[in-house]
Amino acid sequence: MKPEPQSRATNGMSRRRVWQAMLPLLCPAVPALAQGSGVTKLIVPFTPGASNDVIGRLMAEAMARRTGKSWIVENRPGAGSMLGAEVVAKSAPDGNTLLLCASANMGILPAIQKSMRYAVERDFTFFVRIASSPFALAVSTQLPANNFSDFVRLAKSKPGSIRIGSAGVGALDYMGASMLQSQLGLDLNIIPYKGMAPVLNDLRAGHIDAAIVSPATIRPMAIDGKVKVLAVLDKQRNDVLPQVPSSADLGHPNLIVGNWWGIAGPAKMPAALVASLSQAMMEVLGDPAFHKTLKDKGFEPAAISGDAFASFVRADLKAWKTLATQANITMDE
Repeated sequence: MKPEPQSRATNGMSRRRVWQAMLPLLCPAVPALAQGSGVTKLIVPFTPGASNDVIGRLMAEAMARRTGKSWIVENRPGAGSMLGAEVVAKSAPDGNTLLLCASANMGILPAIQKSMRYAVERDFTFFVRIASSPFALAVSTQLPANNFSDFVRLAKSKPGSIRIGSAGVGALDYMGASMLQSQLGLDLNIIPYKGMAPVLNDLRAGHIDAAIVSPATIRPMAIDGKVKVLAVLDKQRNDVLPQVPSSADLGHPNLIVGNWWGIAGPAKMPAALVASLSQAMMEVLGDPAFHKTLKDKGFEPAAISGDAFASFVRADLKAWKTLATQANITMDE
């Protein structure tokens, strides 16, 4: 018996099913960016308002525009920024929960903390480094040191006499002061404070002799003649303080103290998802308008991605571990 011919409606439905089946093969990158809830949560493991929060929000806003997907920032401070990093390390590897990683939670804390809640090299996927910000050595106007050589000479002539303020053990300025001691053979009196605001107040008043602080923070005080900035602790000069020599200029190319920020996710993320997200992030970082925004906010654009970024993180961690061992710096949570 001869079968009845299929109706046009049935044929149309069959063709639609074929196209629906073929669509994922024809457009493999679309599901990679769109899987999950449709919302990417960027965990910023710092309090709102500071530079760490600013750069996280800039990146989230730019990525939302680039991908057409909702990006929200969730501040999860605690344990010196370990808490937020731990949240991401233990999240599902679906791209919906990412981390604003930084020198604090990927370098300094893992180097000095006795008990860590995650392993840097095992628990994360590293996407891109966004920017960096070097620190500078500033001194009181009352200190008889008008350049970096004067400072070193004075510190060596009077061991333990130079009072350098710090936001506390484990803070970047504390580690920077420890690096000064280790590399230059100095004995400094590192005084802990509860945050940078009182450090700057006492530096301006002459109650302490020195501090290690970001160029953008110290620039207004330097312009007003309230402090002297002797060196930018980086390989090159900084646009914020272009007249101040870098440590490399002064013959100390390994005296590098500064923040960096990037984006990381949990380990074991699908390769296609990693590739698509990384591409979108690098497109954001390559945008001249975004580049200018970073500069205007006091950040140095420093985009690298993938294996290069992962290698950078490993090298940074190794450097801080070496310093922590040399200076016997440890910290309990």
